Amino acid sequence: MKKFSVWILLMILLCLAGCTKESSQGEEKQSSASSSSQANELVFASESEFAGLNPLLEETNLDAFLFRGLMRFDEQNVPVFDIAKSINISDDQMTYTIVLNDHVTFHDGQALTVDDIIFTIESILDDANGSYLKSDFIHVTGMKKIDDTTMTIQLDEPFTPMLDKLTVPILPKHAFEGQEMRTASFNQQPIGAGPYMFEQWDKGTSLTLKAFPTFYGTKASIEQVIFKFIPDSNVRALQLKSGEVDIALLDPNQVEELSKVDHLKMYEVESADYRGVLFNMKYPIWKDVSLRKAISYATDRAGIVKGILHGYGTEAYSPLQKHNFVNENIEHYTYDVKKANELLEQAGWQLADDGFRYKDGQKLTFTITAPITDTVRVNMANYVAEGYKAVGADVKVAALDWSNIVIEDTEAFMVGWGSPYDADHHTYSLFHSGESSLTSAGYNYGSYANTKVDALLEEGRTTVDPEQRKRVYMALQEELAQDPPFAYFAYVDAVYGIDKQISGVKERILGHHGAGFLWNVEEWKWNDR
Repeated sequence: MKKFSVWILLMILLCLAGCTKESSQGEEKQSSASSSSQANELVFASESEFAGLNPLLEETNLDAFLFRGLMRFDEQNVPVFDIAKSINISDDQMTYTIVLNDHVTFHDGQALTVDDIIFTIESILDDANGSYLKSDFIHVTGMKKIDDTTMTIQLDEPFTPMLDKLTVPILPKHAFEGQEMRTASFNQQPIGAGPYMFEQWDKGTSLTLKAFPTFYGTKASIEQVIFKFIPDSNVRALQLKSGEVDIALLDPNQVEELSKVDHLKMYEVESADYRGVLFNMKYPIWKDVSLRKAISYATDRAGIVKGILHGYGTEAYSPLQKHNFVNENIEHYTYDVKKANELLEQAGWQLADDGFRYKDGQKLTFTITAPITDTVRVNMANYVAEGYKAVGADVKVAALDWSNIVIEDTEAFMVGWGSPYDADHHTYSLFHSGESSLTSAGYNYGSYANTKVDALLEEGRTTVDPEQRKRVYMALQEELAQDPPFAYFAYVDAVYGIDKQISGVKERILGHHGAGFLWNVEEWKWNDR
């Protein structure tokens, strides 16, 4: 009886094992089937939603998907032909003869012609449109159509960055007939000539693009791209880990943990993207250059790179630090509290019993504003605010939603800028007095004005000889160091987490906030779909 009981028990155990094995095999088959039936789509965790999608009115990371220009930046960030088949530059560098590629069409099937090129540049120059790109084309004095695929652009003087500027996305003239550009329906439902076309925009949730089947270049392998709006960086990281999104730009403190996730691959990419504090010259406190220098000396950049960026970055001292024209001999403002205090003493800022400095009855105090959704900027602002106490400055931090920030009204702002392209890019529009956001659509939010800087920026754009041009930009960096518009903190490497089944990613030095990582997305593909 006992043996019989043991035999029955063994049979039950064997049955259970078989059932478990069958169940496991079933789950594996189900998992495999689920994987193979996944949609051929890419879900991108977008840090913010866009106000509009017109590339002449605002910058987004969708340009590489939706649009194309006469030129395009390659893997080395050098402009190469795209819509343009050829561009001949006259000996005096003032006439550009452009021939377009044949059979380039917009997403609505209409041919892209010279009329669209002329319309795009004229729209940029039209003050009624308020394009932030206007300063890129101010040397254009005329355009002439020869035929549908041939035209000339005439300049008033040589403009060395012109080929870089001709990467501007081309818009279809016909899409704006009878409409003002600022209010056109195009801005919400754009028509471009890029590898992806607009499909749907669920406001507050996501934006969906689909592959353009008759794109004249490399046809997109991934059929659909979804930009999912996730302002919280921690939520982005969690959804990347769970597989709800396929790609996300990570905060430095998230990289170590997500590097351990089996289905993810980390891409650490060098960038020309720097962080720092903008001094708003509208406020009298910043008229004192000694104070600006003292704040720069009192900034612990090494602590920022190590403690906040976790080593994913380098200390910053110049807006052209990642450029061939970098001037390494300018003042780096290495962390020096003693020197900062000496400058403040000499400038008349006296230390009081409460530990803060005063001048003419005014306390040395200001507020650094930072976007609350950008935890790295907020952390940097809090770190330096605490550190500036060592020089007697009472500094507060206002972490606000972007909707509540008007940069030109802040006392000081945690900026993020930088460009891997021509030296003119993100220097002229940031530091030329004519680019003040109070009087133009430029990016000079701090109303910085320096006649030497203006002259050097203008000379740099129109100087043709490379060696002379380098000397101009080196002199520019020297003047910016002596009269700092920003206290530079650090260059931030971009770290993207991506599903490891995605291939075709080509790295290059990136721009502001990881811009440019998606530059060859039409070459990306899923290896398992």
